[in-house]
Amino acid sequence: MSMRRTPPQSHDMTCEQAVGLVTAYLDRALSLADSDRFEQHLAECLHCREHLKQIEAAILVTGEIRADDLDPLAREDLMDLYRHWRDDAFRP
Repeated sequence: MSMRRTPPQSHDMTCEQAVGLVTAYLDRALSLADSDRFEQHLAECLHCREHLKQIEAAILVTGEIRADDLDPLAREDLMDLYRHWRDDAFRP
């Protein structure tokens, strides 16, 4: 997925910013203003709507996994994967 670095005309959120807010949005942890901005972005961005759907589907399939459910080595492997993805995704 190619992420938009500049926001659409009607709001001020980029795809990179939206992707970074998905988890907080699903956890209902965003402020009302941020939630509104996120939803405005989704209304205009097919790619981010699809990303949100994929994350929701992954949550449904995996259920709730707690940190204690993971072997410490598996947890560290997952954290390393996330760090590498994050560094690559947000590198200019």
